[in-house]
Order: sequence, then C-alpha cells, then structure tokens
Amino acid sequence: MSDIPKISVIMPVRNGEKYIADALKTVFDQAWPVQEILVIDDGSTDRSREVVESLASRFPAIRVLDGPRRGPGPARNVALRIAGGEFIGFLDCDDLWPADKLSLHLARFARTPHMDVVSGFVSYFDRQMTDAPAPDPAAITDELFHVHLGATLYRRTVFERVGIFDENFLYSEDVDLMLRIREAEIPMTILNAVTLCYRRHAESMTSTYTAEEKRDFNRALMQSLIRRRKSGNARPLPPFKHLMEE
Repeated sequence: MSDIPKISVIMPVRNGEKYIADALKTVFDQAWPVQEILVIDDGSTDRSREVVESLASRFPAIRVLDGPRRGPGPARNVALRIAGGEFIGFLDCDDLWPADKLSLHLARFARTPHMDVVSGFVSYFDRQMTDAPAPDPAAITDELFHVHLGATLYRRTVFERVGIFDENFLYSEDVDLMLRIREAEIPMTILNAVTLCYRRHAESMTSTYTAEEKRDFNRALMQSLIRRRKSGNARPLPPFKHLMEE
C-alpha cells in the first residue's frame, strides 16, 4: 500500500442544506487527507448545492455532480463510476464522521493487506454540540454495529467484484450490497470502535419504518437466498459477530 492512498468520499444529497456543511467538515477534519469528495445533488430544491459549491471554492477536493433523482443508490452509482480512489468511503449528508475514522480504517488495512472491507460501530445521536460538528455526548442514544455505509471503508476493487448499488432498491440498497459482499466471501472485519455518527431526525428517509422500506429489506434477503441457492450453497451466512475484533 502506498504511503498516502487516494480516498474517494461519496455523498448524495437531496435537501440537506441544514446539515451538509457539518458533514463535510468532518471529512475535511480527518487526520488522513481525503483527495476526492464527490457530492451528488439528487434534485435539491433548497440551498444544498449553493452551500456545497461555496465550500468547493475553498476546498478543491469537492466535486459536485448531478444525480438521476431516483434515490440514494442511483445517486451513489453516479460517483462510483468515476471515483478514482484506491479506497471508497460513504457519508450521508446528515451524518458525521468521528475525527479518527479514516486513521482507524487505514491502520487496519495496513496491518492486514489482504483485507478489503473494514467497518465499525455506529453511534446514534439526536442532538449535536453547539460549537463543533460532533454529537452531544448527552444525546447519544445507542452505540452498536449496524449495516451503515458510512461506518465502512472499502477497497475500490470490492465494487469491481460484486458490482455497484442495485438501482431497483429505494431502501436497503446498503443491505443488498453487504449481502453480496458476504456471499462473495470478501475479507472483512468490524473494528471495536465508533466509525460513524448517525443522526436521528424527523426529515430522515428512515425516520419511520414504512411498508416500502420493509418490502425492500425483505427483498434484499430473498434475493440473497436465491443467489445462494443457485450457487448450490443455501446455508445461512455466518453472523456478523464472527467478524468483530476483540
């Protein structure tokens, strides 16, 4: 691995004016430099694009792309197709990265060069500090492992092996991706550290568990089972706890 591997960060946004500057600041503030930040404007009607373009005038790593207006999966694919990084990270426009996130991930990749996916725990919060883009410690509601794209760093080659996001999913596109990674037995580990701060708020796509969200989640599971049956291996995938570090 080179001394300074190139990292591409992908962030879709639709009407995220309220949060996106803070989300981007947590990328700029990483101890490890990020060379490419691809922000996909997926049909915002607020000032999201204006906010990002203003930041791009000061941070040349930012590039603003137009999204297809069909949800976060297709929007991320726009950036994935052109991302030039050896490593790919994702961050939603209303979430935050801990300051040591990339250092933790890259240290783990360096210790185990064959590793292709490194994830971590998610800290859920519902109120931010007033003087910094970080959760208010009193407003953290849970800390646990969950399939969130923003908690994970991927080698670019992972997407060459398993493909990009399935654009038939409005929800659970991250679950579908993770299932394909697990089915392909791509080397993965889960750090015993928080690598994403996930904001809970009323405007979030997943603030309520809708029938459509449940349908997409169940469809991701069913498609995984169908693929495994076709390959002659319908055994359940090993639980995630087997991937967690002590």
